[in-house]
Amino acid sequence: MLYKYSNHFKFIAMIITGFIASCSTIISAYMVQTLTNIATQKKWDQVGSFLIIVIIGFLITFMASLIFNRLKTAAIQEANIYLRTNIFKGMLNTDRDENSDALGFLTNDFKLLETNRFDAQIEIIMQACTLMLALGYALSVNWLVTILFLVGSFVPMFISNFFQKSIQNASEDWTEANGKYVNQTKNFLAGSETLSLYNGQENAAKKNQVKVFNLETALRKMNLLNLDTGSWISLISNLVTFLVPFLTGIYMVIHDMTTLGSLFAIVQLANSFVNPILTILSDRNELSTTKKIVEKTNKYLALANSEKDSNEKSAFQDLTLTDISLNRKGQQLIQNLDLTIKNKTKQAIIGPSGTGKSTLLQFLMKGKYGEAKEILLNGKIEKAGNFENIFAYASQAPVIFADTLWFNLTLGKDIPQEIVEQVCSKLQLTNVIKEKGFDYSLGDNADQLSGGQLARIELARAILSRCPVLLLDEINASLDKKTSDKIHQYLLNSDLTFVEVTHHYEANELGNYDNVIDLKGYME
Repeated sequence: MLYKYSNHFKFIAMIITGFIASCSTIISAYMVQTLTNIATQKKWDQVGSFLIIVIIGFLITFMASLIFNRLKTAAIQEANIYLRTNIFKGMLNTDRDENSDALGFLTNDFKLLETNRFDAQIEIIMQACTLMLALGYALSVNWLVTILFLVGSFVPMFISNFFQKSIQNASEDWTEANGKYVNQTKNFLAGSETLSLYNGQENAAKKNQVKVFNLETALRKMNLLNLDTGSWISLISNLVTFLVPFLTGIYMVIHDMTTLGSLFAIVQLANSFVNPILTILSDRNELSTTKKIVEKTNKYLALANSEKDSNEKSAFQDLTLTDISLNRKGQQLIQNLDLTIKNKTKQAIIGPSGTGKSTLLQFLMKGKYGEAKEILLNGKIEKAGNFENIFAYASQAPVIFADTLWFNLTLGKDIPQEIVEQVCSKLQLTNVIKEKGFDYSLGDNADQLSGGQLARIELARAILSRCPVLLLDEINASLDKKTSDKIHQYLLNSDLTFVEVTHHYEANELGNYDNVIDLKGYME
């Protein structure tokens, strides 16, 4: 995964420098073997050449490790930037209802990719390099003792297999508990003013404590399984992986089958058999804890890279939906509704509360909460939800982003300033622009604008999108009568195509629309 999302050349250079850095184990074994032989054979004159070789070797491996560190952190940074950017992009292509745990995933779960996956992947590669180098050198010293240590080194692997499934299940439980904790905490914090108003802080904290307990219990279980696995592996490795081969080596030294320096060198290298294998097993456990996170990451990446079917906005002529029925939360709303939206027409949707007026707009945009017997876009059959790019949307609960006024109006699209100013003028936003400026931040300062001003900013955004059809959901809810009339006069006299849900209207105002649909007549 890390190789896929980082610079390939740098990644390969990282492996090469890591391989060179791993040679420090060989130098340590050579040092133990040579010094032991110098001592037993009393050849002090060999110390000078020995020191030169060892010092040069350690300096080379030290420089390689410094380069490796920089390449490793750069590779992780590149992968993180790519993944965070594209995961977020994929989340933006996901329905809000399906994305309730998105923030927790980007903060807590994503961090596990770095700590439990990227680090583990690199560590496995480096430990494999150490194992190969140590094994090659040890075999050249004494193959029989080396084989004994090597066989013993694989025993912990079988112990680790007993714990794999339990660790993975514990990790999934922790991920689920973490998502619930983050969602509830975010919800309570968003409603902190209401909780303070009704003195509900204590009860909210008690509710949250349940989620905290479940989260920490799941984390404790996962950590305990990892620790217990390490304890069992440590016990087996001390007995089988080290004691038995070392006793065999002592026997061979006593019977002049090998030298003491060779045995010590292999014992020194044995740690480079055992430790890499133990580390690889531990890292494998870490990888298993991120399985679900990787699956979710891949899902978001697929959404980020998917291209939606595009319909030419300028080619819109008409949209006809036959026999629409809406159903939300198990409740039947309307049935047998036929709706035709023609270019440059203005339609009003009215009806009592609960009939599905806003739900109808959601069905048009997303294909959710209902179905239609037939849908024709410009005379061609389409499926519900496959043509949402023809719609722009403005509602009584405007979505405002923590960015500049300009971004909120244009969403970063290249729109000439004079066109933006023209639309804002028609929507009575000129004073806001003169007073605040397009660079005014609507993050922490959004509350300094009125609800009506924010609603008009969203309406301006919808108009500036140049989408063929505007879906307007009670846009006059936060507007005074005078401003509402001016805006509706502009909309009705324009060449815009729109469908407007409205609750508050005068009977004579409905005559200004090309068509009025009363959903009351389509209820059961």
